[in-house]
Amino acid sequence: MSKNRFILRFHGMGAQSTNDIERVRALRHATVLDDSLPRMLLVEGSETELKNLLATMPGWIMAREQMIPLPDPRPKARQIRKVKK
Repeated sequence: MSKNRFILRFHGMGAQSTNDIERVRALRHATVLDDSLPRMLLVEGSETELKNLLATMPGWIMAREQMIPLPDPRPKARQIRKVKK
């Protein structure tokens, strides 16, 4: 099984259930990497296993983690073009 990183987000009404979080933690092929935000979890694990679990947990959605490279903030010297005469 390939392991990828996913963001699980609770978008239901009220507070997320601690029982739901424990169900995610109990998955055999998944690891909760970050639970510091109140309505989100960063999880590494099998996509199929996580999808099957979330199908039984209303109010939760899943998205694959994406890394976006930031541009280099340092100024760059401009190149001088040679003009043909």
